[in-house]
Parts: sequence; structure tokens; C-alpha cells
Amino acid sequence: MQARFLRHTLLASLIVAACAGCAGKQTSAEDQAPKAKAKTMSLAATAPPVVAPDPIDPTIDNCNVTPPNTPVTTALLTSGTPCQPQFVAPFDLDNLQHGFDYYSWLTFIALNAPREGAAPEPGNDANTQWQQWREVSDLMLPDGAAPGPFDGPRVVPDACNGIPGAASMRLVQRTALNKGGTHPIEVTSEVTQPFDSGPLIDQNGNFVRYEILVNRPMYEYVVQNKLYSKAGQQAFAGPVQFPEGNVVSGSTGTMGAIMVKAAWKVMGRGDDLSRFHTTPALAYNPPSENPKIPESCKAVVLGLVGWHAAHKTSDAPQWIWSTYEQVNNVPSDADVAKSSLQPQYNFFDPNCKPGQCPVNETPPRPWNPDIQPFPNGFKSQITRVTPLTDATVALNNSFRAILANTVWQNYELISTQWPTDAESAVDPTGVPAPTFLANTTLETYTQGTVPKASSSCMDCHNDAADTTGRASDFTFILERAR
Repeated sequence: MQARFLRHTLLASLIVAACAGCAGKQTSAEDQAPKAKAKTMSLAATAPPVVAPDPIDPTIDNCNVTPPNTPVTTALLTSGTPCQPQFVAPFDLDNLQHGFDYYSWLTFIALNAPREGAAPEPGNDANTQWQQWREVSDLMLPDGAAPGPFDGPRVVPDACNGIPGAASMRLVQRTALNKGGTHPIEVTSEVTQPFDSGPLIDQNGNFVRYEILVNRPMYEYVVQNKLYSKAGQQAFAGPVQFPEGNVVSGSTGTMGAIMVKAAWKVMGRGDDLSRFHTTPALAYNPPSENPKIPESCKAVVLGLVGWHAAHKTSDAPQWIWSTYEQVNNVPSDADVAKSSLQPQYNFFDPNCKPGQCPVNETPPRPWNPDIQPFPNGFKSQITRVTPLTDATVALNNSFRAILANTVWQNYELISTQWPTDAESAVDPTGVPAPTFLANTTLETYTQGTVPKASSSCMDCHNDAADTTGRASDFTFILERAR
């Protein structure tokens, strides 16, 4: 009812861009009974027990249903993960945006806690909820092989096994810790942004690295429908429809599919680790022909600089897109124009003159992550094209205050993109608000407000398809099947 009410209210109050039977030989029950009994006994003696698959999206009773007019206090730190956003009147565009942004902060806090219902730990940069999910490389295996269970270990490339201490590092995420015993080990292999738009190079000349992870409902949907292989996708009747988050009554509902994309910076000279969520990692570079890059792997420490969460809910079949950054990533264009700059940024040199450091330009090719620092001293000089709104800044200040004494006080919401008309007959993207949304670490080179050219999560992901060409429900993950 809430979803229907919101859609109708918003559309009314806003002007937004536009074989029934089988014949055969009949035999009596008396004739069949001895044979059936004997067959059943034989099967019982030889067949292994049937193990039912895990529910794809089980009902839960702990959906976070905090309304967005609730004061921002430390009580929210243990309120849990929202199954879908909540709203309060008035249902105008600004207040609905506030509801979605408030939902984004609740989601960010819950997924970055060390366990469900816990708070981020002061002075202890614990491994997060979403880092215990499965990475896409664990799901889309060579030769279309079936993935292991959701709670199984990460898949680690053989090239990483030669690293000193690899015996304690190679089983990652859930079952093995690094030598210090405090963090599971990540494996990151991607160094370029979507559609090969280019890598991002930090002020030490290192490539930013990326990973995509999915929660259990999304993982089980792919595995149980065999969408992890090209053959499975061809056999699938479709359409692809990932499970939806929903609140049925009180706090009872379903979580639905969530995917997280993270951008990581290699911690190096001049970096203050206390201002980043960090993790030991195996930085893996798969072999490449263009440019010619050999397979390689090395141990590093990564710091989180960018974070996307996309959540499919009953109100938002186009998914809800929440995006965050580390607060020292870049200045805005307005900051540069006013010379209102911080002493240090992750991806901007305040002491470099514009003619010497062109802004928002991709690095020159070849893009070879085996060569670091980047040749000829190149470092990315990035600015934020679209500034944060005043309302977002105010909400960020409130939530960052309750995260004091944790690394998470150093992260900020950029915005949340959501469908204003999820059932639009003319716009399959659901008429998103805001129209454009870019994270400077994840859509560095597609910032702006140019239709079909500038970054929009929904507009981009609306084009996603699997290996058969069938629409893949706003995710490019399925195109990686082998």
C-alpha cells in the first residue's frame, strides 16, 4: 500500500520528466502396489538424501523500519538493515529525497557494522557485513563451473600462492585471517572503471582497485537458477527478476537483492590509515593481451575510498542506488574556484597548477597495473563536478557525528538515486531522481549533466543484459558468465 500510495501521490503533486491428461494402459492399484513398494525400498537403500536448497529470499523479522523523521542519535547505530525505505508526509520531492537519503545512511551503518544489529566499533576497524558476501569472481567461475556455498571461502588465483604467508592468506573472507588475526584477506583484480573508461591513479601513482559483492538472496537467485554459466542462461526461461526487499507487517519482511561495489586505494606514503576503513589484500592482475600484461599478485593494504550499494525493493524495481566517498577524496569545482582547498586529497594535488595537472582526464595508455607508480609521474587530478546539496551535507553532519571515534566518521553520502515513477509506461528507468549521480572514484570520467553521456545509475544499468542478450534486471554481473 505504501508503494502504491507514494507513486500516486508523487505523480499527482510533482511534474517529473517525462498436458492436461495423459492416456495410457490402465492398471489397478493392487497390481501396482507391490512393484511400487519394492521400488521405493530399493531407492531408499541406495539414493543419497535430498538436500533442499537454501531459501532464495527468506522471511525475516528484523527489518529496520525507522521512519526518516527520527532524530539522529546513537540508537540508530544498532537499528539494523532496512528491507525498504520508510516515508512520512509531506510526500513532495524534497521530503522523499530526504527519506531515501536517511535510508541510505541506515543501510551504510548496518552493512559496515561487524555483524547484523551491531554498531561500528570505536577504535577497532573491524571487517564489515558486506565484506563477508561473495565477490563476482566467486560466482562467475571458469568454464561455467557451479559456485560453492555462500558461506564458503573466496576463490583465490594460483598466482597469489607464491606470496610469503600465502598459506594463511589464501582462504579468504570467512575462514582464514591474516597473520595478525584481525582481518580476512580481500582479493581485488579490477583496475578500470565501467566500459573501460579508464583507471584512477592516486597521489602516490597507484591504481585504484575495485570489487563487486552480492548478498545471499542475490547469490542464491543466480546459483539456483544456474545463471552463473552461459549454458544455464540459455536454458533459463526468464525473465530475470531478482528478489525484492519488502516490509509486510511490523518489522517482518524480506531483504531482497543487494550488491555493493567498492573502490579501494593502496595505502602508501602520506596516507593516514586512521581515516580509512582498511583491509589486507591480495592485489591480483589477471593476464592481458592488450596491453600485454603478465599475471601477477602481491600483498597490499587497501583503504576504502568509494562505496556503492544497490538494493532492489518492492517500491523500486529499478533498485535504489546509494553512493558514498571518503571525505578527503577530491574538492568540488566550486572549492577550486574559491581556492577553498584542504592541504591534501586522495586524488587531487592542491599545489599543482591547472596547466600542469589537467582536471578529470584519463591517464595516458597503456594502463598497466604491473607498473607502479604510473609512468612519467602521472597522478589523477580529479574534482567533483556536481556539488552535494545543502540538505545532504546537513544529514551527513548528523550521521557522521554519531559515528565519532570510528573510521566511518570519515565517509559521506553523495546522494541516493531512486525512481519517482517506478511503473512509468514510457520510462523503464522509472524517472530517476536525481537525474544524474556520479561517484568520483567509480564514475570519475562520466560526471556531469549530459543525457546519455553523464553518469546515471539507473539509465546505465537499464541497458544491462546477460550473455543471451536478455535484460538482466539492472545488473551487469550476468554478462560475466562463461
